[in-house]
Parts: sequence; C-alpha cells; structure tokens
Amino acid sequence: MKKTSIICSFFLLLNCLLLAQNVLIKGIATGAEGKTLSLYKLSDPYTQTQLKLASGEIDSAGKFSFSFKTDLTFLGYLKIGFSQAPFYVEPGKTYDLSISCSDCNSSDDKTNPYLNPKQLSIFIINSDSTELNNIVNRFDDLYDDFILKHYESLLKHRKKPVLDTFRLIVDKHFSFVNNEYFKNFVKYRFATIEFIAKLAGNEIIAKKYILKQPVLYNNTAYLEFFDEFFNNYVTSVSNKITKNDLYNAVNLEKSFLTLMDSLGKDSILRNEVVRELVALKCLGEIYYDKDYNKQSILDMLKYVAENSKFTQHRQIAENYIKLLTKLTIGTKAPDFSLKDFQGTSYSLSELNKDKYVYLIFWTTWCVPCIAEMELIGKLKTKYGTKVEFVGISTDKEFLTYYYFMKKNKTFDFITLHWGNNTEFLDNYNVKTYPNFVLIGTDGKIVQYPADTPSTYLDALLFNLTKIKN
Repeated sequence: MKKTSIICSFFLLLNCLLLAQNVLIKGIATGAEGKTLSLYKLSDPYTQTQLKLASGEIDSAGKFSFSFKTDLTFLGYLKIGFSQAPFYVEPGKTYDLSISCSDCNSSDDKTNPYLNPKQLSIFIINSDSTELNNIVNRFDDLYDDFILKHYESLLKHRKKPVLDTFRLIVDKHFSFVNNEYFKNFVKYRFATIEFIAKLAGNEIIAKKYILKQPVLYNNTAYLEFFDEFFNNYVTSVSNKITKNDLYNAVNLEKSFLTLMDSLGKDSILRNEVVRELVALKCLGEIYYDKDYNKQSILDMLKYVAENSKFTQHRQIAENYIKLLTKLTIGTKAPDFSLKDFQGTSYSLSELNKDKYVYLIFWTTWCVPCIAEMELIGKLKTKYGTKVEFVGISTDKEFLTYYYFMKKNKTFDFITLHWGNNTEFLDNYNVKTYPNFVLIGTDGKIVQYPADTPSTYLDALLFNLTKIKN
C-alpha cells in the first residue's frame, strides 16, 4: 500500500473515532437465561460478511447490558445462538429491550437452524413515534400493502400516477419525521419500484438516484436499489461495454485499472466511486464463469484491497477474497479446539500432526449421519495410521451428545461437541448434515465437500496415502 493511502486511512480512522458515540443495549431476554446476546452488522453489501460489534451475557434473571461506539446508523442483527432479529442502531442511543426466545433453551433441536432459522421477538420498551425501528416497520407495512394491491398496475401497465399518489400518502404519513437515514430509506425504496416497473429509462433513473449522489454504504434501501440496478450490468445490460473488453481486462491484461477504463465508456459509470463499486460487483459475478480466469480475478481483488482510495471498497475486496477462496483446495483449514464427551480437549493442530484429518459434522437425530459414521470403523482399521477420523456433533445440548456416546460404543474414533460456537460452523460452512471435510497433513483443505464413507472415500484415501508412502 502506498504511503499516502496509509496516511489517509489513519486520519479517516481518527476522524471516525472522534465522531463515534456510545450506544447502550440493555433489557431482559426471556427464555435465554445463561446465553449470550450479540450484535452483528454486515461488513459489506456484496459478500454479506457479518462483523460482530459487541455482546453481553444474559444472567439467570434474563438481564443483559452491553455498549459500544459507532458514528453511523446501520441495520444490525441481534443474535442468540442461531436465533436472530434485524435491528436498526443509531449513534448515541440507549435501547431498553424486551426479548423473547422460546427456542433458546429448548432441548428439542431436531431441525436444521440454517434451513429453519428462528426469529427473536424484540420489543423496544423506550421507543417513541420517531424511533427508527418503529418508523421503518410502519413504512414497510404501508409499502408491502401498496405493492400487493398495485403490483399489476405498476409492472404490467406502468401507471406512474399510482406511485406518485402513494408517495404523497407516505410524505403526509411521516411528515413529522426528520431522520436523514429514514428519508433516504424511503427515497430508495421508491427508486427500486421505479426501476423494476420501468417507469423511466436507466439513464434517467441513474441521474436521479446515482449520479452526483453519495454512495450510502450503510443504508439498506440504497444498497438493495444499487444491487438491483447494477445486477449483471457489465455483462448483460450495458451496451457500451463488450465481452471482449471484459475478457481483455481479466484474462489478457489481468489489470483492474484496465477494467476500470473499460467501464468508463459507459456514461452511467463515469463516477469513480460508483464505477469501482460496480467493478467489484462484476468480478464477484463472473468468478464462477468458466470463461474467466479465477486467479486473475483474485489478483485484481487483491489490488483493490491494497490500493483503493475508498476504505469500504478495500473491505469489500478483502471479504470477496475470503469468500471466494473459503475451504477451497490448498487453503488453510480453520483451527478449532473442542471437547469430547469425557471432557478431553482436541485442537485441529494436534490432530493434524503427520496425519490427514477427516471431519464428519453430524447430529444424533440425523439418520444419514449415523449410517455414514457406522462405516468409519472399517476405514479406520485400514487407514488409521495415516488418517484421523473426527466426528463433530452439532447437537444443541451437550448432554444429548453425551448420553448418545455413552450408549453407542461402536464409534471407536474421536467424536467432539461443537460447543455451541456458531462462528466455528460458519468457518466450515456447515449448512446441512452430514457434512464432510478432508484436511491434508499440511493443515490445508484437500477436498470440500469431501467424498462420503458410502461413496468414494475409500478410493480417495487409498490414492492419497499410497502417494505419501
């Protein structure tokens, strides 16, 4: 990174720290006693990477309290385990919350939390008519009702007066509100309707909502509109940028600056900030397209991460690199330290010494999981000196896993409990069960998702251990 960029980043960070205000979140979480309440926000709009900002323990009476500093209004996510709820946060505010989580301490966990997510019920005790969560929810109710009633007249018949009438209703309904975030939120919700219903051409909509307008990185309505407007824009929408331009920039020149020059041929992308943001979006969209070189795309993202003048864009590029290379062959497997049913701790670095490590993510109620694990015995007999087989139970309650292991003596390989660490499951992208990962002797990913014991795992391990011998 250039020296000037480092100096600019320093002063930008210093300015943010000086402007940051304290936010206090407190209250009672019924049904979640003994758990942890955490607040997350999206690190960027493209990769949906979540960043934990703060957390607090919920005591035996259900009380919690924690604080942090921020200089921006943003949409956060309050989480207890896998249960969560969206929550808007404003600098300098105190939020007194009443949270209900009927599932948090339930031992009945025979559902996949990723496929069947639970919603926290949140009530803001000290809310008033101007509180952001309150007015956004009220606007969303009006908005959803409007779309439901006028969907056909807008999308089929493009009746702009219908939208103009609704705009007047919203202005009157929220005339008392002087919240800048909310005003922009409403503005870009209308922008999305105008674009989707094609009530104006792209050039007109761009002039009205994008050109000479600030990029609102923390406003959800702006980001949704921006994403909709520029969805596959470079590859399919713009008639000024050709596939040859893109192919040349990515595959031949392998240059982000060349890509930026090509995008600059489109008048809608003359703004440097918007153009660079669209270029990042484009690289993410074409990464899995067989016509483009993956390594070249990663190198271009790395260039942005190290050289962009815009802090948010450097973060987006970094997040894209992590997302696109996550659990790919040759990347470092995330380390962990977990306990078995007898309380002995194991870390990946310990298990990985001179051995391949085969991870099986499972639950006691998952019939296919148990069926696969019953096949491990023969594989361990055959490859046990070269491969460490490790089952990781994701049962919600440790005791469920404990009693299952005490009862089932047939599993003679290491089994661990995930310790209710949602970040650990996210690190291994565990969305379904069973889930398999094969890690090499060097601690790097060999295969993800890995072959299963019931299919080709035997042949895979034979070839790997044979090569090693």
